[in-house]
Amino acid sequence: ILGGDEENLPLTRLVQHDLWLNQHPKDCSNARFLMADWFSQQTPTSIGVGSELVFLSAMFSMAVMQKRVLVTKAYHGANHSGCLGLDHARWSCYFVPEASSECIARALELSSQKEPWDQGLLVNFDHNHGWTVPRLWGEPWKRIEPSVELDGVLMADVNGNNERRWWRAQVFRYLMRFRSEYLCNLLNVARNEAFGEAAARLILKNYPQGNWNSNNHSSHSESPMEANLWSSYGPWIPRPLVSIHVRQGDKNIDMEVHPFKDYMKLAMRLRKKFPHINRVWLSTEMQNVIDESKEYEGWNFFFTDIKRQVGATRMAEYMASLGKRKNFENSYVNLLMAADCDFFVGVLGSTWSYAIDCLRMTSGKVKAGFLTVNPVNYLLR
Repeated sequence: ILGGDEENLPLTRLVQHDLWLNQHPKDCSNARFLMADWFSQQTPTSIGVGSELVFLSAMFSMAVMQKRVLVTKAYHGANHSGCLGLDHARWSCYFVPEASSECIARALELSSQKEPWDQGLLVNFDHNHGWTVPRLWGEPWKRIEPSVELDGVLMADVNGNNERRWWRAQVFRYLMRFRSEYLCNLLNVARNEAFGEAAARLILKNYPQGNWNSNNHSSHSESPMEANLWSSYGPWIPRPLVSIHVRQGDKNIDMEVHPFKDYMKLAMRLRKKFPHINRVWLSTEMQNVIDESKEYEGWNFFFTDIKRQVGATRMAEYMASLGKRKNFENSYVNLLMAADCDFFVGVLGSTWSYAIDCLRMTSGKVKAGFLTVNPVNYLLR
């Protein structure tokens, strides 16, 4: 967990500690399990990656309240040629496994037998449990300081939803607390494509013309300061960096869709307070948004190189056109890049913006705030 306790949601460090203990019992042979389903993208009622995580938070709540270890079933998002070996069709293709390897192995072994189900050693999610939030830590959501602004007003309780918002953020943080080597490589490629040239120019600028020696530079050995202290700084990205997530397309079904200029008005608000801001990580499914970004002089926009929607297309159709591997790779790269930015402008009615905010609120950025163009949609309440 990055930052001080006041820079994260209340009790984040304690809850993360307790969730880890729940998922890593000393003796898996005596553990009980909740087998968590993933909602397939291939059904007529398909949902997005963010929505799947929201549903998973309800399953995690039931597991914690019943003192069960949550183990996910085969993950369709990892059922492709990029996820190999034991990570194929598993959550661990992208992030650290949800539970200890011993518990996952035992749960999967028992799940193929009838008797453990009959004995209650394993259960599926009971939809009667609904969206109940565990009370093991009291009611810390009542101490959440307002950090979301809509139409110039701070939302004290986001549509009466701070309870679930707090819990979902804890679940998102736990499940995505460490990225896999596979996902790290994807992020490195994305950073290099977006920021590589800018980084190279900065490096060359620090060397007097004619004195650059690539051989000497490549053989440079790390100093103790670099190895022991500076290594925790992570990969370079240009800062300050604003994340803007624009959701349009078929989302008008359950929320008010806004044009890109409305998002940029909020970005301009940031610039009034922080005049040195001029860089944006832009995530969107719409090609028109990428095109419109070129009209804003004085701003530098960075984004992944991927085919985007032209015109009104159902999200399920667009995701299918990308192919499973490309869709999920691009989704998680954009999610983590957005969460790592210094400021956030988005659309609270979008589950993906909601997911970005959840990760930011548990990684030291809760006080940076969230400027949104619309409120939570009915699906997130």
